[in-house]
Amino acid sequence: MNRHLHILHCGTLLCAVILLLAGPQAQAQPRLELRLLKPNTPDYYYYQLYFAAYCADKPIYDLEKRQLILEERLGLVDTNDYIIDMQPDSLRNACYDIALLIDNSSQMTATMLTEATQAAIAFIDSMTLPCQTISIITYADRPTLLSFLSSDRDASKQSLASMTLGGRRALYDAMVAGMIELSTNGNARNKLVFVLTTGENNTGFTLPAEITSASINQNIRVFVLPLGDFIASEELTKLCRNTGGFVLAPPSGEALPQTLQTFEGFTQREFDEYRMVRRTRDPFMRNLLIRMRLEACDDSVWVSHIFFEENPTAAGHVPAPTELQLGQSYPNPAHHNGGEISIPFRLGSEAASRFVLLEIMDVLGRRVAVLTHRQLPPGAHVARFDAASLLPGVYWYRISDGREFRQKTFIVR
Repeated sequence: MNRHLHILHCGTLLCAVILLLAGPQAQAQPRLELRLLKPNTPDYYYYQLYFAAYCADKPIYDLEKRQLILEERLGLVDTNDYIIDMQPDSLRNACYDIALLIDNSSQMTATMLTEATQAAIAFIDSMTLPCQTISIITYADRPTLLSFLSSDRDASKQSLASMTLGGRRALYDAMVAGMIELSTNGNARNKLVFVLTTGENNTGFTLPAEITSASINQNIRVFVLPLGDFIASEELTKLCRNTGGFVLAPPSGEALPQTLQTFEGFTQREFDEYRMVRRTRDPFMRNLLIRMRLEACDDSVWVSHIFFEENPTAAGHVPAPTELQLGQSYPNPAHHNGGEISIPFRLGSEAASRFVLLEIMDVLGRRVAVLTHRQLPPGAHVARFDAASLLPGVYWYRISDGREFRQKTFIVR
């Protein structure tokens, strides 16, 4: 009996020595990504937070509330004050719609344009399913649609031959053009704008906030790939981040085709995401600090992000809201068969003596409706109208008080 115990004891020591010599075992690490925040209705002020949780780089499909701690600027959020109404989907869908935007401004060299063309062709050749569609748009002084959203690979590749160089860089106008093409002709769940650029936006009419608003409304994410020596600015980085996309690392040497081909993996990102719905009191959300803790893989991790961040005027100081504020229309998309659309807006104290114009325009800039054209008192207001008067498409709505204006987009299906 003692001899057997002695042998077992020796065996245990031997195992311990082997494990010691083998070194420490790598522990699976949790990872949490706060990807996208969407404001919701003007009547019930909610936001939707899209996030992904991983253990050892594998999606967690059965996350529970007890594994999360949510904190905002004012403190911890009770688990009863939010719901998780969407979970990751392990059944992936390979369908996607992509608008590929290629910089053909004067800063783009002939060599870089050739490399970009070859990379685009390689990416198009990697598309194998009829439900994978692509649109090609170039941009210099203005965006130019080379090919409509289509699964016709040959037509898409042939359109690349018409690219020429010259002009400034209307980067933001091109992003809007890509979003319009995707929202008008796209059918896939995953819609993405992928941008090749040699520099920042330096001409055009679109503001970064309008890109963010349009992308959130239309569920389109923006990714940017810098070319040459270009390093993306904080403004461009935040713009991509606010849409749920990001700025990629610049490719080195002849790695552009390989970098572009790996982009197809980003079309699956949405399948990893949870959606949290939380009520807030402010439809004009700014500098919204979200901190979240994930407990998984026998470990934990904290992640924080400021959504809709504005540039502070001094360290630690958040600027006061502007006099004129425009919220997001609801519902969005709206249905052309009818139903009320609400547009919230807010006027500051100095706006009381000014007339306010709130109008709707189509994508060609033609006015299709005037919702408000009268003097209004300061404070919060909501304009309402019937969507039955609008045909399916993308529309802009703009508010002006004579000194400044704000504009956003919405969709009618």
